[in-house]
Amino acid sequence: MKRSGYLWIPFFMLILLLPLLTGCSRKALKMPDVLPPIVKQYKHMTLHGTNPGMKDTGIYLSSAQPYTILATGSIYMNSEYPDVKPSDGWPLMSRVGKNIYFRPLSGGVSGTVTRAAHAGNLYLGIRRGSVDRYGEPYHPHYYQYSTGSFSVVIIAWASDDYVQIAHFLEQMKKRDPENRALSDALWQANHYKGIFVAQAKASQEIEETKQELRELKGTQEQEKTALLEEKLAKLTETLAELEETKRQFEEEKKKADLLAKELAEKDEREKELIARIEHGAKTPPVIVIGSPKDASTVEVSTLTLSGVVEDDLGIARIEILLNGKPVETGMARGIAVEREAYPRRLDLRTRVPLAPGQNRIGIRAVDSDGLSAEKIITVHKREIRKNVWAVVIGIDAYPNIRQLGCAVNDARGFYRHLLHHNRIPADNLTLLVNQEATLTAIRSALGTHLKNKAGSEDMVVIYFAGHGATERDAMSPDGDGLEKYLLPYGANPEDLYASALPMREISHIFNRIRSERLIFIVDSCYSGASGGRTVSLTEIRATISDAFLDRVTGGKGRIILTASSANEVSCEKEELRHGVFTYFLLEGLRGKADADQDGQITVDEAYAYVAQKVPQATGQEQHPVRKGSVEGRFVLSVVE
Repeated sequence: MKRSGYLWIPFFMLILLLPLLTGCSRKALKMPDVLPPIVKQYKHMTLHGTNPGMKDTGIYLSSAQPYTILATGSIYMNSEYPDVKPSDGWPLMSRVGKNIYFRPLSGGVSGTVTRAAHAGNLYLGIRRGSVDRYGEPYHPHYYQYSTGSFSVVIIAWASDDYVQIAHFLEQMKKRDPENRALSDALWQANHYKGIFVAQAKASQEIEETKQELRELKGTQEQEKTALLEEKLAKLTETLAELEETKRQFEEEKKKADLLAKELAEKDEREKELIARIEHGAKTPPVIVIGSPKDASTVEVSTLTLSGVVEDDLGIARIEILLNGKPVETGMARGIAVEREAYPRRLDLRTRVPLAPGQNRIGIRAVDSDGLSAEKIITVHKREIRKNVWAVVIGIDAYPNIRQLGCAVNDARGFYRHLLHHNRIPADNLTLLVNQEATLTAIRSALGTHLKNKAGSEDMVVIYFAGHGATERDAMSPDGDGLEKYLLPYGANPEDLYASALPMREISHIFNRIRSERLIFIVDSCYSGASGGRTVSLTEIRATISDAFLDRVTGGKGRIILTASSANEVSCEKEELRHGVFTYFLLEGLRGKADADQDGQITVDEAYAYVAQKVPQATGQEQHPVRKGSVEGRFVLSVVE
């Protein structure tokens, strides 16, 4: 039909386009070209209604760090909800770090000023229908016809100076007076500002009053003293009331977080109950995933997904999805089971390729009655970090001491593993062998180079293969009257104090390094017995304490892994062309120590492997020792 003079648009298309022509067309909040010091980090992002679920903003928040979310725009969901705004209290969600519970913006506000409950990256997303505990939609493909978007500005503040925060938001409000999100956030900031200003004023007056009382002490002005003491009591009471007000304000926010958690749990329980009612006594399959762990971080391109699926009626089908797409497992869309042989239990084991960043792995199992269960785990793949720093030392050709045969080969083997297998950049690796490994060079590499290069989030690996020795020292804190030394090239056994590196100095050097993930691997020994990597000083016959290992690992995030206990010998074997400890350490790091088959060798896995293999290879004469601890998993090697 010809409709001259008019542009004909179907009504349903007009409805879908309406949010794009109204609220969603609003421009993003424009920040000043030069940001004040109070703004630590700033990010703008657009959340589209067609893409529900949580998105990583890339902004890292430390625990209790203040931050602000400013959201504008609207989303058309359906005829019942044609113009949903962030201030409606449920479509815009946020969560911090690995916390599995999301928090909707609530209270009819579209701008918030709040503190991070714990450390982690900030995630934002749009809720559409039922979601899991992470805020992710159960069926994202149902929402592909939603339109519109939210324009969101995130500001991470450099401190909790709410005077500066409120001033900055006030200046922004002058630039954009109609922005409701700014109005909401400014109101909250001014609320905090009022409390903090009043606290500061009360604290200052308390100090001034105390000073006046001190100046009146010993005088006869009793009436003035009494007035000042009364004033001091009132000011102290006012300060306590302000602290209580601030505590109550923070408590309300904590209650909101707890409520979000309870609602998410309640939502899951209701879904399970409805499923049970609909299907009578029938229950869906049970899915248990052994590896990888949920919310884990890996550096491998492919990992092994392993677990178990069980169902009383038999399992008909298992599907594995990565970020919503089927994973190729040798079959077209999953693991199918022949109808006449529905098993009640299936062991799940398949390789899953990972994309950089966040990966959502979904496992869906269907039983013979058509009941299904789904489990979702998240794995973050980060590129092999360039912020790993290592110093590798190996010495055979001692000019003043019995020479060794395999220490340099040990060091070169460990260096090659870091360079070629773990793909650590050569610029981040320092290799010192034989005459290169002087006392000055070792001190410079450890105490200056690593101190200047390694940050708190970096990982530091230090490896030493060579001689060790002990010397009498009544000041030793280990209870055995001995100081322990690592011997550099040129060490003089007659003058260890001047020519060797004592453990007390190593402990001091490690405390200079800022890294909170440092491992010290030592293929050496101190017993003085012949045939090992130790120098014998005949006048020493004491039992050596291993308390020096605790000294070395005394700082935060320190681990030491030694080839043998304090009174044992660290052996070399010509047929292995290595020290026994390093031979099995390298063997384990190349893959044999990967006990859970997740493609990553942790320090614990490496130690478990050498702790089994080294005693077997030495007739129970040598037992590796591990001391210290770090938070979380300490990955020492990756297996491709």
